Amino acid sequence: MNTIKTELTNFSTSVIESVHQIDRNTWNECADFRNDSSNIGNPFLSHEFFCCLEDSGSVSERTGWISQHILLYYDNLVVGILPNFLKNHSWGEYIFDQVFAQAWENSGGQYYPKLLSAVPFSPVPGERFLIREGYDKKQITELLLKALENLMQIYKVSSSHINFIKKEQIKNISKDNYWLERQNIQFHWKNENYQDFEHFLSKLSSSKRKIIKRERKEISNSTINLETIRNEEIKSEHAKLFNKFYLSTIEKKWGGAYLNEKFWHLLLENLKKRIVFIFAKESNDYFAGAINLFDSNTIYGRNWGSLKQVKFLHFEACYYQAIDFAISNKLKNVEAGAQGIHKIQRGYMPTKTYSIHKFSNKNLSNAIENYLKTENLQINNEINILKQKSPFKTHND
Repeated sequence: MNTIKTELTNFSTSVIESVHQIDRNTWNECADFRNDSSNIGNPFLSHEFFCCLEDSGSVSERTGWISQHILLYYDNLVVGILPNFLKNHSWGEYIFDQVFAQAWENSGGQYYPKLLSAVPFSPVPGERFLIREGYDKKQITELLLKALENLMQIYKVSSSHINFIKKEQIKNISKDNYWLERQNIQFHWKNENYQDFEHFLSKLSSSKRKIIKRERKEISNSTINLETIRNEEIKSEHAKLFNKFYLSTIEKKWGGAYLNEKFWHLLLENLKKRIVFIFAKESNDYFAGAINLFDSNTIYGRNWGSLKQVKFLHFEACYYQAIDFAISNKLKNVEAGAQGIHKIQRGYMPTKTYSIHKFSNKNLSNAIENYLKTENLQINNEINILKQKSPFKTHND
């Protein structure tokens, strides 16, 4: 195992170049993930999910995602993990740092490679410092950050980035560490103890309620049938089928897919209990589908694909079906991925997300800090404006 060791009093750190260099149970204990019917733990932080990415070749040196996961030991016990990658591009991150790269290049520097702590290809907010229960979160966070900063010096990178980190974890970082906070917006649906979809609709203004009913009726009155597939109903052929839909839509929009068919097969094999498919078919022929993962609190809408355009089908399969699932299973949230102001009128409200960044050049760091102060103010203003578009009833309704 190729590791870099750094002694820190009673603690030590190592850097591993493959998720297979750490025992699955050890990783999952730090991530507080259980691959059982309890549904405890974010599936995107599981050892299984990172293995699917790596074993499918989606994450590899060839694709520009070189694993550099940081492990923190107390004696011989792993008590903290920071999933981490050395990268020579910014694809598949959903936090756009081209403005940083441009500033670096304009000053005569080289922005790449850089370090990134994130879940590849997944704009899912969550813990990035995976800390074993019973250990001081602030202390473990600071030690993992110190190891990350040492890695920055070893590789002489321009910067290090931690994307979609929970605000609660940022609070554990001392301001003396000089990590810069960046804010962004996603659209999340919250379950206010709704009994069913009609109960949710009753909380909307009359005009928005009519829009959603009309959209759902358009699909339900058509020749299209929707199927929810999960648990033992999920078969290997669903991976092949979904990959076909995914590639069709990805190629129409962006021209390149981050994930391959092998990834979907591995995902179904390793995280079947955490997957919900919504498939659409007409005349017994499947032509579209959405894949969701979930835990005990949240259903995460991840990928969608369709072989043909059908009005309102995307809304039904990706947004309304996810709300139905959350209500039926008493989940608190639906997170439907990046972007999408159109989600607001369907009950998904603007929610702030966070990333933190550290730069090796002090002068550029100061300039970027000023830029981010302005950008974060703009984000706050935008959220306030977007909230005015809320579909929910007001006291005047």
